[in-house]
Formats: sequence, C-alpha cells, structure tokens
Amino acid sequence: MKKSFIKIAFLLIFLTYGTFGMAQTKVVATSLHAPTGIAFNNEGEMLVTNWSGNSIVKITTQGKQQVVYSGISAPAGIVVDHNDDIYVASYQGNYILKIDNVGNASKIASGFHTPTGIAWSNTDELLVTNRSSGEIVSVNVETGAKKIVASKLGLPVGVTQLPNGDLVVSQYSGNLTHINAAGVHKQLGSGFDRPGVGIVTVSDHLVAVIDNGAGAVRLVNVDTGETKLLANHLDGAVALAYFKHRYYVGTWNDGQIRVFD
Repeated sequence: MKKSFIKIAFLLIFLTYGTFGMAQTKVVATSLHAPTGIAFNNEGEMLVTNWSGNSIVKITTQGKQQVVYSGISAPAGIVVDHNDDIYVASYQGNYILKIDNVGNASKIASGFHTPTGIAWSNTDELLVTNRSSGEIVSVNVETGAKKIVASKLGLPVGVTQLPNGDLVVSQYSGNLTHINAAGVHKQLGSGFDRPGVGIVTVSDHLVAVIDNGAGAVRLVNVDTGETKLLANHLDGAVALAYFKHRYYVGTWNDGQIRVFD
C-alpha cells in the first residue's frame, strides 16, 4: 500500500512539473497554407514558404502579411542572406530560386531530386536536402555549382551545420543523423516519431528538431544523444526557425506560426 502511494506521488509530481516546465507557445501568424520553411531578414521580418499556396509570404514585425513571390511549385526550405536576398527550394520543380532584395527572381541551380530543407553552410554555400535521392548537396550561390557532401540517407528533409563543420540531418524515415568531417554517421534522437523539415543549430553541441510525427520540438545534444522535449501539441509541425533566442514553428494542420522561448 505504501509503495503504491509513493509511486502515485512521484507520478503526480512528474506530471505537474512536466506540464509547468513545457514551453507555452503563442500564435503570431494565421491563414497560411502548409508553412514549411521560416527565415528572417535584416529587419526582423519573417519569410514563410506556403507549400500548398505555391508562394512566399512576408510577415512584418507588426504581423501584417504580404505575398512577396508566387508561382513557385511547392516551396519548401528558405534562407535569407546578409543582403536580404531570398533562396527557396522548389520541391516539385527540383530547383533553387533566388529572389533578390528588389524582387527579381532567377533559378540559380536545378536538377535536384525533391529538394526540401535548405540551410547555410559555414562557408556561405547552400546545403540542400535531396529527399528522394538520400543526399545532402552543397550549392555555390554565385556559380550554381553543386557537390554531394553526404549520401546514403533515408528521406532527408532537413539539415544544419554545427560550428565545427559537422552536419546533422533529419530524415522522414525516422532517423536523425550526425555526420562528422570524416563522413562517419552516428544515429541520434532516440524517441523521435518522425523528424521533420525544421532543424536548427542552437549551440556548439545542441540542435533543435521538429518531431513531425509527434507534433513536437525536441532539443538534442549531438555529443551525448540526450533528447529534451521543448514543446508539444503542435499538430502537423513542419517548419522551425531560431531567431533572437526564440523558436518559431509552422504547423500544417491549422496554417499557423507559433513562437516560444
């Protein structure tokens, strides 16, 4: 009887502190169409890819929305450079589109295999996840030259590079993989249901990753493999950005962007 009481007491404490310890999210944008990628420009404005709307939307710091580009087929990953030029992966078109800071658009590289998430490398090249071919491809944004930097992955959809040059790749097959400079793969993220497109570097040894299958955001230590739940109840979570020490999450099921610290 006493042991049962102690077990129940511990369970109640866990549930109570687990609830209070979980980040509370706040909705900052609505009426989006399958938001898949999130990036920020120099003014702190948010750029979001509308996957099912075939468009890119800018959300000002006052919360106003403006379509900055339309007609791109299934836009997925998005990044912005120091000049406020925008780069977007077209999942169905198999190309990378550049939209400069005055609105001119051009394809800078093509011939991909369902490119999904994209990220900046430490040398200012684009890292592109080739979902259907299981590769990570680097792209020189000036010349369009491409190079395979990782392969033999299972449906890679998101990538980030650590300060030491290592890659961490989220895969829709269920894996989260750390790839060092020698090309050695180490599996991380035990407890993930299905890692999603959103993955960001938080520090030298920490990455935050969307768990699409669980509707959650998890923080992973790449050295130890330890995983911590940051936020949940994010049905259809796909997009993730980390900007000024805040996390931004795009959810497909309700077309919203949520933020938490």
